[in-house]
Amino acid sequence: MLPLDETKLERRSLARNEFLFRQGDKVEAIYFIEKGRLRLDRHTFDGRSLVFGTNSAGEFFVEAALFAEIFHCDAVATEPSRVRIYPKATVLKALNTDPSSAIPFLKLMAHQVIEARQRLELMKIRSAKDRVLLYFDLHADVEGSLNLKSELQDIAGELGLTREAFYRTLTSLERAGAIKRSGARLVLRRSPGT
Repeated sequence: MLPLDETKLERRSLARNEFLFRQGDKVEAIYFIEKGRLRLDRHTFDGRSLVFGTNSAGEFFVEAALFAEIFHCDAVATEPSRVRIYPKATVLKALNTDPSSAIPFLKLMAHQVIEARQRLELMKIRSAKDRVLLYFDLHADVEGSLNLKSELQDIAGELGLTREAFYRTLTSLERAGAIKRSGARLVLRRSPGT
């Protein structure tokens, strides 16, 4: 995506629960997740922690930070992970020098905007059951199948639910036949015509 020699970029390995950066740190790079998964957590003025989302291997991470001075969230590895480091100054120079590389980057940013809007839509739903079902529907393929890439507690955090409320909702949906789970694989039973 970016016109940089990836063999010359630094890598960093992270242990489970290790921070890549902290809220308030100066932005000096963006990252590509080569292995593992990272979660974005934001701490509010009153001490609460909000999960902004998780990214998995094969995805760029915090691209919007290119245009910020500081990180507005913590980034923590949810499992052993490795990232490729794209220095901010180098990326901005490459985008300015080679405008054709900007289109794929803009597509990536547009995808992030779509995901942010979906998260807002989810948070407006009051019912835990309906919120969970919409989350699965947004992430499922056309047959209603999805592989859960995040740990259940991370999904609960993304949905603004306690872990306990999320687990109770999953159990209720399974008993009602709305979903079928087997390990990390989930099948959503959709209504006819959807």
